[in-house]
Amino acid sequence: MTKPSCHLSDNFFKYITFLTFGLTLYFVFIIFFNRDLADYDLWGYLSFGRIFWEEGFFPYRDAFAYTPTKPVWIYHEWLTGVVFFGLIKYLGPASLQFLRYMLAILTVFLIYETALKKGADSLYTLMILLISVVIISFGYVPPVRAQIFTFFFFSFTLYILESSKKTGNRTMLIWLPLIQIFWCNFHGGFIAGLGLIFLYALGESISHKRIACAYLQWGAIASLATLINPYGIQYWLYTLYAVALPRPEITEWYSVVKALKSNIHILPVSLFLIMSVNFVLLYLFRKKKDITELLVIAVVIYLGMSHIRHGVFFGLVLGSYMPLYLTECVHQWNVQRESSKIQAVILTVFFCCVLIFYLHSAKEIHVSPTFKFTVTADYYPTKAIAWIKNHNVKGNILPHFEWGEYLMWSCYPDCRVAMDGRYENVYPDHVHQEYFDFLYGRDQWRVFLKKYPHDIVLLKAGTRTALLMKQETDWRVVYGDQTSVVFMKTNHKNKML
Repeated sequence: MTKPSCHLSDNFFKYITFLTFGLTLYFVFIIFFNRDLADYDLWGYLSFGRIFWEEGFFPYRDAFAYTPTKPVWIYHEWLTGVVFFGLIKYLGPASLQFLRYMLAILTVFLIYETALKKGADSLYTLMILLISVVIISFGYVPPVRAQIFTFFFFSFTLYILESSKKTGNRTMLIWLPLIQIFWCNFHGGFIAGLGLIFLYALGESISHKRIACAYLQWGAIASLATLINPYGIQYWLYTLYAVALPRPEITEWYSVVKALKSNIHILPVSLFLIMSVNFVLLYLFRKKKDITELLVIAVVIYLGMSHIRHGVFFGLVLGSYMPLYLTECVHQWNVQRESSKIQAVILTVFFCCVLIFYLHSAKEIHVSPTFKFTVTADYYPTKAIAWIKNHNVKGNILPHFEWGEYLMWSCYPDCRVAMDGRYENVYPDHVHQEYFDFLYGRDQWRVFLKKYPHDIVLLKAGTRTALLMKQETDWRVVYGDQTSVVFMKTNHKNKML
């Protein structure tokens, strides 16, 4: 007579557990992915897309700079720009946020499905997924960047590789080159997908698995598929250059050690380190070791240590692999199933609540996603640009680095820029090296100022270079506010001034 009652109790527990995790996951997603402040890079995408859609040609040469540029502008995010501008032009800004949310949801769903495909318990999968979502959310902090395509395609590739490995179905691998055709044109992160394929080929080869040959063959075909792009083989030459390029001025390219020393990005770095240790320990507790998984784990931890922006790849792999390890450990330790599940729910929800309120104690917590974009005067030089337009000022603008692409979008073709966030794509090495010397007020800061035909300098107020500029007799302040300051040459010919 007690069996129906037990069965009812089990179902009730199951429903309550999944409801709890579902609601927690929803609010974690809303809080960590709900961003409306427009990212600086967005304006570069839109500027490219505007030329493509409205001027009717593919810009193989840069159209926005007046300083020296490379012979060919290899824009590895060109398709992102075309899609983004097309969405804004015909469907409005909300369509970009909708695309971002949909890709993020699909990415999380693929992580979940990959973990289940590997044989993980659904509850432990949800438990780890909550932590994984927090880690990968760092890659979604700037709304609508081209990286959202890389995260989706990476999780899709991982799902295909794991599915084929689990079932032995090699026909699924035909998706790999199809993915690469789109991926390489949306974002240069496609190389991570190729790396993942060849890691699986290497791992399965070491394990003497027959599927290793299929991985290698389709990996080669996928590599050739990346040549289907507007630049041909030059795209690969640029990609190899970009992978090795140091970016010491951009904080998301800091290593974990440098980030800790600089006291920045503490949350993603700390969470990465904690979960890396747990990830490795759970792998070591396994009775059956998988060489392929060990290779992938080692590589994503190395990437995350080298550049904190690559911690997102670690989060994607963590959510896909770790649930199975946790499932196996619980079963090995013979922990009572229901008791362990209740503890898992309590601990995970508590973890999420503490993290959420720690990060957002002073912020308004929303219960639904936003579909707008904002451009605030404390983040963008909106007032300075309004002043420039109101006074009909035209010419060459030397901007603060992050504002370059916004100026391309706002002031082209009346004004051109000296440097912007596309610097590795467009400008020769010596140009952006000279520029960063200027931007940070280093010993040779005047070289860039005197070498090129600048008419206007637009800098963040209170910076070292802004203070140095005020001492230059050839330049004068014509506008200033709390965010920005505008300098103009004393002999600049503008009737309105």
